[in-house]
Amino acid sequence: MAVRLDGASNLPSYLQIRNQLREQILRADLAPGTRLAPERKMAQELGVSRTTVVAAYDELLAEGLIEARVGRGTVVVGAGPGREGVATQPIAWPAHFSQIGQHLQESATPEYLALREMCCQSEIDSLAMGSPDPDLIPVQQFNQAWETVLSREASEALDYSCVDGIDSLRELIAARMARQQASIRAEDVMIMNGATQGLDFLLRLLTEPGDTVIAEAPTYFGALQSFQAQGLRVIGVPMDQDGMQVERVEFLLARYRPRLIYTSPTFQNPTGTTLSLERREKLLAVSQRYQVPIVEDDAFGELFFDAPPPPPIKALDRDGHVLYLGTFSKSLSPGVRVGWLAAPPPVIELVGMLRRVVDMQPNTLGQYLVAEFIARGWLDEHVDKVRRIYAARCQTMDEALKRHMPAEVKWNKPDGGMFLWLELPERVTDQDLFSAAVQRGVSFLPGYLMYPTRARRHAGRLNFSVPDEETIDHAVALLGASLKQLMKHQEKEPKQVAPSSIV
Repeated sequence: MAVRLDGASNLPSYLQIRNQLREQILRADLAPGTRLAPERKMAQELGVSRTTVVAAYDELLAEGLIEARVGRGTVVVGAGPGREGVATQPIAWPAHFSQIGQHLQESATPEYLALREMCCQSEIDSLAMGSPDPDLIPVQQFNQAWETVLSREASEALDYSCVDGIDSLRELIAARMARQQASIRAEDVMIMNGATQGLDFLLRLLTEPGDTVIAEAPTYFGALQSFQAQGLRVIGVPMDQDGMQVERVEFLLARYRPRLIYTSPTFQNPTGTTLSLERREKLLAVSQRYQVPIVEDDAFGELFFDAPPPPPIKALDRDGHVLYLGTFSKSLSPGVRVGWLAAPPPVIELVGMLRRVVDMQPNTLGQYLVAEFIARGWLDEHVDKVRRIYAARCQTMDEALKRHMPAEVKWNKPDGGMFLWLELPERVTDQDLFSAAVQRGVSFLPGYLMYPTRARRHAGRLNFSVPDEETIDHAVALLGASLKQLMKHQEKEPKQVAPSSIV
């Protein structure tokens, strides 16, 4: 029974012990009836606490692979067939999961699981969403585009497409990016099934488990999950009203030698802040100096309320340091699953090779529908419409917060996008507020989910794109009442006095 711990692994020691013992039991290296080492003895041999070994054994007990027998200690039950008179057991699926599967399981916090359940509960006023309002999706125009595409492009639209995507859409995207001052050739654009797929492909090709990446803190929850699934170490860069504090980045590049910098510089998810032009230029300069690529996730750049934001970092890039991810999921419809990657030829070529292994091609019909929307001018009309609606909803949320929130609460009012960042009093955690708010019938996204360390936080993300103005006012009132109740309860609790130090 050989168990060895890897001090460099990101996996906790108890999981390393569990995994190795599980593998030996499933391979029958540890036969049924074999007695495992006593917890205290194994802890001494491995140099860990007895609690660590107990946790590992508890995991194996829960899977039915071992059992505790009076007078015999902890004994292997076994999971393999071939023993006369012994019934076969259901397969122990957790034993077969890779590290990616284990990382994903570890990311499923109680608040995240609760939010997943709430997606189907109409009685909850949700300020936790991260999508466009489904009631604003131009269904009638989609119907017209569908009929046109099927009548004009039937054989092509229902067939495989080129691995890079259809030429007409790539050309339209290049022209659209040119309006943002980004000089992109159509051949440098690869269509993706959403920007998240593009990030996943880039992480597979640019990083190895254990590598370091730099990201804003807080940052997009989905990106953190992708980093965690890949087994990456994430170093967070603090933010202020002008976005990522870029002056800290050079020190981090010199010290940690990360594989890439991930940023969402325009109407950032979750804070809604926009990186200033000066900081965009500095970030690009430092990435060039240290030869570290920037992955620019620009999901919300078109959703500005008044003046357009600064041009994408990709527009400032002349030497191919920026890998740009765009999507139509936020500006048009998430269901079409169409996004894109704009990158230098060597990256596009390698991503194409990976795609042939993973899914062959992007969604053909979705590409034709989006291309039809752009060519007819419908996308511009739709974006103009939702800008006005989202601006009004953002204003409603700002006014509701002023009416219903205690004076200690702070928030930003973004110039675009879908999110507002709420900063709570230090004595109230986002997890406590989430639990209290859900009981009153309102949810939001707790801030700690969007930090690399997942430590307790005092902030949260509020969405104003999905709920209408009446719902926003009602939800904010419930959230404010929940917060006031928490603060009042804390004031009644006796204050704990720290013991004095003895010199």
